Amino acid sequence: MDLAPLKLDIDELLDDYAKEHCTSFTDFKRAWMAKKFSYIYEGRPKTNSGVFMQSLFLHCIGHMASQSPLSQRLAGLYCLYCLYECQPYKPHFKIYLSLEESKQLKEFIVEAKQRGIGLVPALVKRMLDKGMFLFGFINLLGDHGAKQVDELNALQTKRVKFACDKLFANTQIGRYTH
Repeated sequence: MDLAPLKLDIDELLDDYAKEHCTSFTDFKRAWMAKKFSYIYEGRPKTNSGVFMQSLFLHCIGHMASQSPLSQRLAGLYCLYCLYECQPYKPHFKIYLSLEESKQLKEFIVEAKQRGIGLVPALVKRMLDKGMFLFGFINLLGDHGAKQVDELNALQTKRVKFACDKLFANTQIGRYTH
């Protein structure tokens, strides 16, 4: 599943919005509609829908949490919201946010408030109220995300093996299993 073209489309949309130094959601929605961006889901894979959606969400979170100019980060938040709202899946896939990304989102809200952009806190509140987020511990944006998942899988496998060994030790069930 190659998502690079879809990520490039997102980058292009965000860059077009940021070039104008806009801050309003209306301007973002106008850019979204001009590019007919809701059609991004026409290229979705038939399998691994969750991975597909989280990859798109994660790409937007990366823009939102970056050290880019404010208009670029606003575009990341607006795009994240629109991707969630327009997704073709029922029930909707939630947006996974790690603790670190949650802190970055909070800092982003504070910065937006200080700059007089009151829509950001209202939009994030709406997202929270609608239950759009799934909060977790693992930071998928970090360089070691795949390594952490592998380590957690190995640890879980080790625990299951230990539990099975303890459960089936000194029992007659071993004679009946293959």
